[in-house]
Amino acid sequence: MVKSSKRTSLRYKSLLFLLSPIALGYIFYRSIKDGGWRYFSQRLGFNYTSSSSPTILIHCASVGEVNAAKPLILELCNQHPDKNIVISTNTPTAAQLIPKIQQQNISHVYLPLDYSITVNAFLSCIDPICVLVLETEIWPTLISLTAKNNIPIAIINGRLTAKSTQASHFIRHDIESSLQNLTTILARSDEDRSRFIKIGANENSIHVIGNLKYAINPHLNESLACTTIKRPFLLAVSTHDDEEMQLVQHIEILKKKNYLLVVAPRYPDRCKQLLNQFKNNNLSVAVRSHKEPITDKTDIYLIDTLGDLSMYYNEAALVFVGGSLIQRGGHNVLEPASFGKCVVVGPHTENFAQEVDELLDANGVIQITDHYDLSLKLAHLLKNDHERTQYGMNAQHFVEKKTVVLKNYLEHIQPLIRHSSN
Repeated sequence: MVKSSKRTSLRYKSLLFLLSPIALGYIFYRSIKDGGWRYFSQRLGFNYTSSSSPTILIHCASVGEVNAAKPLILELCNQHPDKNIVISTNTPTAAQLIPKIQQQNISHVYLPLDYSITVNAFLSCIDPICVLVLETEIWPTLISLTAKNNIPIAIINGRLTAKSTQASHFIRHDIESSLQNLTTILARSDEDRSRFIKIGANENSIHVIGNLKYAINPHLNESLACTTIKRPFLLAVSTHDDEEMQLVQHIEILKKKNYLLVVAPRYPDRCKQLLNQFKNNNLSVAVRSHKEPITDKTDIYLIDTLGDLSMYYNEAALVFVGGSLIQRGGHNVLEPASFGKCVVVGPHTENFAQEVDELLDANGVIQITDHYDLSLKLAHLLKNDHERTQYGMNAQHFVEKKTVVLKNYLEHIQPLIRHSSN
């Protein structure tokens, strides 16, 4: 099952060497800012703790990948209680989500920089029986050395944008070698499969399974804690710079119906900047981490914590998914859809094009064309409770039909675990 590995090129190693001052500077900065000593040391390939149990390594680069992988992680924990599940991330923000999964056999590490010396040290200590990499994280040294050690390695929920297939000629050979070193690629769609083949993957190693983000449990809201919000609210999630201020321009529409605007930015470290922007616009803001009360005069509730969105999804009257009013390609529409919520997105949804198109066909999402259209849609939806409810029901039914995707992923992953356990 495991193929002979192709080594990373001298060209790639030289590029890493040239970029070393920048990489080291960033790691030092991030360790001081929010990562601490563990972030600094593990990114440089040491300070890992070995386990006596067989280890399944799952790499989730950032917050989005951790959230996407959570149902799979929980199921692997249940099916393999004798094994240690190690989740690696690139960022401290994503690392904060791992303890919230609350499983005894889960631990977290930071993925080291992609140098032979750091990756060898990492693999030697972690000693995984198989490696699962979420979505588009292609690290040539990690993949090459994993294959060299006869460890099955797979990309799961694999996706590539059209831009990804236009990789620089300088590193294209290493991307092709990396893809051919993989044991298997479990792709989200036929389009993603075609793109993987275009940049060098072996077509026989690719299986189209579907989007792992459909594996959200639509009944999760039955056991959720409640928020302290007593007013109806519009929840704006995964927002980026300028999107919040675009939404704020429509706040009078919300206030007419006594609606609160709840903002959960994609990157919580932007909250201080946002708080200043809101206050400069004479808006009354309550911040979650400050435990500030929400009154009838509060305009905005700012969520600056991680791992709490589910209970807000559960109670929201309407959800706007960010990264779509600006050219960021949009974020996950499936999670709010699974809670039976009316979901609104902007025109830029390239990262979730298939999911948005299918939800549009099912009347399970509303896509606005511009800033003016957003104003019209908000005013209409706030007046029409039945229409909001119907959109939410359509969205939830659509997601429920897709939840078989988790079973399909597990069927392809189990042979990797069994093979490595023999």
